Amino acid sequence: MKGRSWQLLIGVGLGVALFLLALRGVDFPRLWDALAHANYWLLAPIIGLTLLAFYVRAVRWGVLLRTVKTAIPASNLFSATMIGFAANNLLPARLGEFIRAWAIGRSERISRSAAFATVVVERIVDVFALLVFFGLALLLHPFTESVRRAGWLVLGANLVLLVVLIWAERHPDRVSAFSRWAGGHLPGRIGARVHALLDNFVVGLGVLRQGPAIGWVVVYSLLMYGLTLASIQAALAAFSFHVPWYASIVLLVSTSLGIIVAPTPGYVGAMQVACVWGLSLFGVDKSRAFSFSLYYHVSQFLPITLLGLWYLARQGLSLGDVAGAAGKEASEAA
Repeated sequence: MKGRSWQLLIGVGLGVALFLLALRGVDFPRLWDALAHANYWLLAPIIGLTLLAFYVRAVRWGVLLRTVKTAIPASNLFSATMIGFAANNLLPARLGEFIRAWAIGRSERISRSAAFATVVVERIVDVFALLVFFGLALLLHPFTESVRRAGWLVLGANLVLLVVLIWAERHPDRVSAFSRWAGGHLPGRIGARVHALLDNFVVGLGVLRQGPAIGWVVVYSLLMYGLTLASIQAALAAFSFHVPWYASIVLLVSTSLGIIVAPTPGYVGAMQVACVWGLSLFGVDKSRAFSFSLYYHVSQFLPITLLGLWYLARQGLSLGDVAGAAGKEASEAA
């Protein structure tokens, strides 16, 4: 509990620092004027597109989970997904990823660690998809050399991680032997848990050898990000920005990578910096860009958080309940 408190304090501190950084140089009268003249009727379709994108994400997750359980109802996948992302919005250190695995494990009676392995694979797929969009943006917009180098660095790190995961899936016996060896150097109960956790984790990687499943993952990823791009385009239209059509692609990449690099509670600060930086590439002044960041952030934060908390309440649970249970099971073999 003490460790989580420190994580929360660090996350809040980072979020405040980034928020103030994005706020530097903002002209408040221009900010309020931009917010006052924004089109709030577009919030409904933006929220609808966002939730539809999360439903597609849940269905895609079901494909990744087929090696753990072949048929999981989309309603249960969507519920667990929204609970996890609501937790990401409210808790530090992306605990929602563990909570999502815990939630689907609880509803479907499957291994939490195997489910978490599919969450890791999903995140790798997301980064690769974002890098594809980033490559497209590089072709359409003149970025600085430092931005280009950062993109190659992220791609390289992701490739290394993918190779490690593929190797682990292809050599489960070696992973099991390593986990047994590592567990043997730890206290009895902890060692047994580490061994079981790694074995279950490798089971969740089985989707990497299924060609048709990977094909569906690609299709659902394109659909999911297409819906997200449409929601960003609608948010840009709400402010009548005169920006090229591919500005939504740049914002998709900047906001997604921003919240990955700085996962502050609620992504406060990280979202503002990412939006201000992304829009600055198209000559949008900082005051109007900051107002856009608030509008778009609220359109993402509120529906995801409220729906996730509603799903929790339907199950008679609270965020504290699932955070404690997921944290406990993260160190155990499920």
